[in-house]
Amino acid sequence: MKMKNRRERGSTLIVSLVFLLVFLVMALSIFRGALTSSQAIGNMQWRNEAISAANETIDRLLSNANVATQTATVVQQVNGVDGNSGLPYDVDGDGTNEILVRFPTIDGLTGPQCLRVRPIPATELSPTREEDAGCFASSSATGIAVSAASGGATPATGAASLCSNSEWSMTVRAAEPRTATSVDVVQGFAVRVPTVSVPADCE
Repeated sequence: MKMKNRRERGSTLIVSLVFLLVFLVMALSIFRGALTSSQAIGNMQWRNEAISAANETIDRLLSNANVATQTATVVQQVNGVDGNSGLPYDVDGDGTNEILVRFPTIDGLTGPQCLRVRPIPATELSPTREEDAGCFASSSATGIAVSAASGGATPATGAASLCSNSEWSMTVRAAEPRTATSVDVVQGFAVRVPTVSVPADCE
């Protein structure tokens, strides 16, 4: 009888240890899952904050009239004179700048890149529109208006104005220096520019 009780106690102990081991594995799995979820949520939050900072920088740049006419100056304003600075952002309001936004160098190019340009024909402009006023040269040079037999003025055809429509691509990088993580945001935009300011390598 005593031997039987010992065997029962021994088997009970083994079963208890097995259950404890199973519970331990389950607890570790739950802890690992919670940790992974927490990291994923933190990464998602950081990504959203970084994209928000990058978009804010893009909005500020697009409101600047020089973004397509003085690109070297714009790059220096964002990246600093040394080329390694950037625009700091305090995303959580604690007085510490967590994110740095700058123009990255991609394929040897930094800052807004001109994709294509099309000179605007004089016939597409109107002397009565304020935004078109700076695109006119003298009427003899552009053919904007020529005298008609009736004494009025009619638009001429084929002559180019002083302005061009240009299309650009701009990439900004929002980075967190502590973790060396970053996200790039690409923005395309179109803007009318003086033809003389168009980069020579723009198609």
